[in-house]
Amino acid sequence: MDHDAALEMLMDASMRMHDEGVPMMRRVVPSDEETRLWTHYPENDVVNGDLACRYFYHCHPQEEREFGEHGHFHIFFGKSGMARTAVPLVPAPKSTVKRADVVHIAALSVDTNGLPVRWFTVNRWVTDEWLFPAQDIISLLPKFNLAGSNGDPLVNDWITAMVQLSQPQIEELLTQRDAELALRDPSGEDRAAEILSLAAIDLEALLGGDN
Repeated sequence: MDHDAALEMLMDASMRMHDEGVPMMRRVVPSDEETRLWTHYPENDVVNGDLACRYFYHCHPQEEREFGEHGHFHIFFGKSGMARTAVPLVPAPKSTVKRADVVHIAALSVDTNGLPVRWFTVNRWVTDEWLFPAQDIISLLPKFNLAGSNGDPLVNDWITAMVQLSQPQIEELLTQRDAELALRDPSGEDRAAEILSLAAIDLEALLGGDN
């Protein structure tokens, strides 16, 4: 998906949410309840497509949030979507508990109005992922697409478009993540190493193609 197509998708999803009178945050978190800390929205995540593209939204306690953040989307590929030749930097440890085999792309913070404010990457233990080298993830970013039967279609389009528009920034953050891992925590398990790279989103630059 090129920049123009991604921009059109983002603007169309945003306008349709406005026209329907249901903004994004009311689609992500039920409007009849307060946001519950740490709870996945939706409960079983949204998973669509051949690459098992996936996301969930959640909120941390106020003292653990970056300034201006309401919560963030964790965005993934399924491990099943990785190239057969790709070798993880750190595999997910064996577990007796059933879990999803996921590869974290990045997390996208939003404010209370649902406007994107920053991208960041995390250590392996945070999302219990299969941690693959940056380049293996970067090579799949053009194919990221949440279109499918699960989840709110406009939210799916909005996140898909944000990933596509933000590819250069995500690539840089993943590269920084790998450098930080090599320097600070090759094991992927150090609880003192949580956020490994972070960058604010300049919406004007993003929408203008200068990201």
